[in-house]
Amino acid sequence: MSGHPGVLVAEQPHYLPWVDFYEQVARAGTLVVLDDVQWLRRGWQRRTRVALPLGVPTPPPTEPGFQWLSIPLEDPHRDTRIRDLAVDARQPWARKHLQTLVTLYGGRPYFRAQVLPLLEPFYDAAARESGPGSLLRVLLSSMALFYEPLGLAPKLVCSSTLERRGEDKTQRLVEYCLQTGAHTYYSGTGSTLYLKPERFRAVDVRLLWQRFRHPDYAQGREGRFVMGLSVVDVLANVPLETVRTWLQPSPWGPFAGNGPQPLQRAEAEVASDAGLSKRTK
Repeated sequence: MSGHPGVLVAEQPHYLPWVDFYEQVARAGTLVVLDDVQWLRRGWQRRTRVALPLGVPTPPPTEPGFQWLSIPLEDPHRDTRIRDLAVDARQPWARKHLQTLVTLYGGRPYFRAQVLPLLEPFYDAAARESGPGSLLRVLLSSMALFYEPLGLAPKLVCSSTLERRGEDKTQRLVEYCLQTGAHTYYSGTGSTLYLKPERFRAVDVRLLWQRFRHPDYAQGREGRFVMGLSVVDVLANVPLETVRTWLQPSPWGPFAGNGPQPLQRAEAEVASDAGLSKRTK
């Protein structure tokens, strides 16, 4: 499943990300990893959501239905860029995380066939990482674990290798599109509060918003379905071929057929305004 040439996705690096990230990658020809942004203590960069411990019932919707797996860091500072962060190699975090995932998912139908053979060498290598830049290497490896099984082959570009012009978030993304030759930016919903569609319109870049929601699936516990867990949870419970079908483009959406095409100046304003109106409904 190759992404569409000319479509760009930009995401911060994530630890064992959720399946929505892979849907974005499936649409894009280029994945820009934002490695030169500031580290967020409560962000997603170094942690992921997994199922609650076995025997713990799923709580009501007013309470979290997940637990965090977090990679420990060595002397992090608030203004440190992601690319400069170091994993705390003094802690046996990799062994503990693998043990936790085996305990949580070892009894699920597809974990040992689809997930464990990928996790074991990953954590073996991650346990030996240390020094500045080690967190980024671990995160990129965790993201890439499932590219090939899901049929993905993104062109990876780190934002630190691109020219950075100012701190405005929208303008930076516009510049990434221009510098990589992308005519379409495919944005996750987390950007709806700050992206300025008119900036894309001004340079004839199409702005598309992610509308992906995968089906609920059996998670092996009573109670409500818990959204937003790591792709590990998905692939422990759902056949790989089924997950691949989730990532296929909708036959009636903008990625059907040959996918989005470069905007002409005359249609740029209409396309961008249409996306904005949907976003604000």
